[in-house]
Amino acid sequence: MLKYITAVLIFACLLLSFCGSSDNKAQGGTPALSLSVVSTGVNSVTLEASLINATHLRLICIGKEEEKLTADDIAGSRTNYTGPTVTLEGLEAGTDYSVLAVACNDSRGYGALEEVSFTTEDASAEMYAWEQERTGILSFTDLVLCYGGSRHRSPYRWSEERFGPFVTYIDEDGTEHWLFDSFLMLEFTSASRPDGVQYSYMVGANGSSAGREQWEELIDYWFEPGFGMDALEQAVEKAAERLQFLPGKRKVVMSMPDPIIYRSYADQSSSTVYWGELNGRSMDFSSAADRIAVYQWYINEVRSRFDAAGYRFIDLAGFYIISEELVSTDDGWNPELKKSWEVIPDVADYLHSFNHCLVWIPYNRAAGYIRWERFGVDYAYMQPNHFWDDTGSKPLTTFFSDIKSHGLAMELEFDEELLEGRADCDIYRARLRNYMDGARSNGVYGTKPLAYYQGNNVLYDLWSSAYTNDIELYHEFCRFVLENPLRE
Repeated sequence: MLKYITAVLIFACLLLSFCGSSDNKAQGGTPALSLSVVSTGVNSVTLEASLINATHLRLICIGKEEEKLTADDIAGSRTNYTGPTVTLEGLEAGTDYSVLAVACNDSRGYGALEEVSFTTEDASAEMYAWEQERTGILSFTDLVLCYGGSRHRSPYRWSEERFGPFVTYIDEDGTEHWLFDSFLMLEFTSASRPDGVQYSYMVGANGSSAGREQWEELIDYWFEPGFGMDALEQAVEKAAERLQFLPGKRKVVMSMPDPIIYRSYADQSSSTVYWGELNGRSMDFSSAADRIAVYQWYINEVRSRFDAAGYRFIDLAGFYIISEELVSTDDGWNPELKKSWEVIPDVADYLHSFNHCLVWIPYNRAAGYIRWERFGVDYAYMQPNHFWDDTGSKPLTTFFSDIKSHGLAMELEFDEELLEGRADCDIYRARLRNYMDGARSNGVYGTKPLAYYQGNNVLYDLWSSAYTNDIELYHEFCRFVLENPLRE
């Protein structure tokens, strides 16, 4: 049985190029059509067409097993489509379809039959039960950054034991407390392979732009049995048994690789068709629709893995934009290499439809730090970059003025340089304390959520250190997190 689909027309500014200009009509000739799939959804497909010697097209969408029609059959259908883009809705999830179309003119002439095939997104893109239980996006107060996925990191994996000092804190009196309520899993590059190739998940990082294979590797890393998500689940579960209560599931935010437009991010002569296939079609990142499509695919892969795991102590709260700037046409470093405005608002809307949040951490005064809400970002933490500032170019007074003026939250930063034995460890310890004192004195502490960059594994290193200065700083920092008034 033929499946006739209701079409929703989306008119673009290039309407005349689709409908056929007066010059095209005057030229006469046989109507012709070029039809392509722009994107697919769970229950929809968006098509783009280019007409020659034609004013409109007619089409029918059929299932894979249904009988094919002729050009005469299609031309005899009643609905004319005159917009450059057509969205067909009401399709079934995870199903193969074909669209049969012909170009027509006002003299009842029509051209040859054009056919395109596609597969709608899997039903996993529908909301899961644990997402439906939410009334909106989830809230959290203290988000710690956990880097992992590249072989250049040591230790390489996140184990249950490694997560321990991040999940709970044991004070000087031996009392155990819950520590971070949220965990950001992220990576920006993969280490060099045996063939010498290094892949980048972020515009601006070294290496060839990561393709589908590398995106899948990142997902596999965080869902490796016994490590990553599993390890965090186990650490929280055991802590809940010891403490006899859990104030709420620990939240997880998963980073999203950049769909980098060019294979070599800064070389606009390099290929835009390198990522791989999605739904049987090679992705072309010169198309914003294709970049959005792979974002959606990645989001659904992570959501599906999380649902299948059946975690009871951790909750997938949202996704993170790995790029540290969100460019606009008039704002940012080489905006044509990122074109954030073309994709991020749509990705935000997609996440919000599943009650997930969008998180972003720009560097100090990065492009988009004033306009972050326009992109649909829910949690935006700006980096002070004061921790590494040896020239005084990143004063905290300016930083706090900026974030308060534009409603941003704060990221606190520290790395291995503050560990006892490093040449200037006292200087770096003082800078971390400046962050904590500044957050308190500027009214950020207790009013805005906080994020914590701790290098590769520094909080663990402080916890496990044999040096008194490290242990003292560990307790001081953990009390700062623990006593955050916003947690109440």
